[in-house]
Amino acid sequence: MSTPELIAHYPASWYAATRTHTEGWPVLKGKLRADVAIVGGGFAGLHLARLLVSKGRRVALLERQRVGWGASGRNGGFVSPGFAEDSAALIRQLGADAARRLFEHSRAGVQLVQQAIDELQRPDILMGRGQLTCCRTAQGPGFDDEVRALAQQLGASFEPWSVAQVQAQMTTSRYHQAVHDPEAFQIHPLNFALALAADITRRNGQIFEGSAVRSIERHGAAWVARTAKGSVEAAELVLAGNADLGALHGPLARSVLPVATYVAVTEPLGPRLAECVRWPGAITDTRRACDYFRVVDGDRLLWGGRITTDTREPRRLRHLMREHILAVFPQLREHGGVKIAFAWPGIMGYAVHKMPFIGQLEPGLWMSSAYGGHGVGQTAGGALLLARAITEGDDEWRRYQAFPLRWAGGPLGRLATQATYWWMQARDRWDEARPRSAAALRRL
Repeated sequence: MSTPELIAHYPASWYAATRTHTEGWPVLKGKLRADVAIVGGGFAGLHLARLLVSKGRRVALLERQRVGWGASGRNGGFVSPGFAEDSAALIRQLGADAARRLFEHSRAGVQLVQQAIDELQRPDILMGRGQLTCCRTAQGPGFDDEVRALAQQLGASFEPWSVAQVQAQMTTSRYHQAVHDPEAFQIHPLNFALALAADITRRNGQIFEGSAVRSIERHGAAWVARTAKGSVEAAELVLAGNADLGALHGPLARSVLPVATYVAVTEPLGPRLAECVRWPGAITDTRRACDYFRVVDGDRLLWGGRITTDTREPRRLRHLMREHILAVFPQLREHGGVKIAFAWPGIMGYAVHKMPFIGQLEPGLWMSSAYGGHGVGQTAGGALLLARAITEGDDEWRRYQAFPLRWAGGPLGRLATQATYWWMQARDRWDEARPRSAAALRRL
């Protein structure tokens, strides 16, 4: 099957340039019946479709562009437990037992990603293990105890690292202590999305690209999703889109705030990179608008950062990303500097409460959305909950009713959120100018 010309090409990212699956899936034409229709070909929809077809359900997945075209195929590829909302805040809001249960959901998602890679027999998708969350400010004497106490409350495996341990892995004056998570790992997200899709079709699931859903409606006991050239009628319908659901479900669409972030990959840096970064896994920091990076291809640096509600790609994006890199590793200015080979934007979907929307909107109509900031493993966790709900009647998904749909404010909400990001960045600069800070746990 060749991809029709009407379907957009993938963004010019390093992931697209190194993808291993180049064939596409057809456009939906005509009427189709299924047990479950899924709107969205990112990780949320793909994981759910794969789980459902493995249980014998007839599944039709409808994607507006290409499989993994959006945030699922453009992110940093970090897979780790937790949510965009920090765990300490969830404990304060819900209590330790409920927060621990949610954390277990996220860990189950991380485990499902690893299980899928193993079942697909695609070890090439796995690109590194371990994650360091590095402190941009020196932490107080209680740092180690705070990290261990939080890990114990959650049943997590992360642990504190000293300044000496961090400096053994990186040559930079920007970072102090860190939190090490041995459960975390890194993947090639686009190749993973494409591998999941190929496996779904091997298991007799149906995937359609270039098939934007224009409307959904109740039809007796079933739901009907209509596209420009066809329709799918199914007993269960899942909205697994990101920040682009449009008019399909107004309350859900209005509750998801589109937020842009950016990723760059350098040209090969040779042995200079190994002198700066010796850690084989992922690295992120504790700033509110954090940098995150990892080594790819042996001597390239993949770097992500910058958060904004202005979803237009900034001018001189490569220059901006290069300056972020050099702010942490200024020694790379020498011997030719840093040249950016790829730089691209990604649009994430966030809720105001920074937790995903997982659950039932109406009988037979489900949602799995707003995983921005922490979605590679969490989309899999959400898929597990919905697959059990649809096939077994399990109601564990109801725990996410604590995070209901909430209007994100429309254009004014974007302006308010952008002002918040600017304030956060100013706070980061202020914190870094002070001799000591205790804000390290806000990223866990």
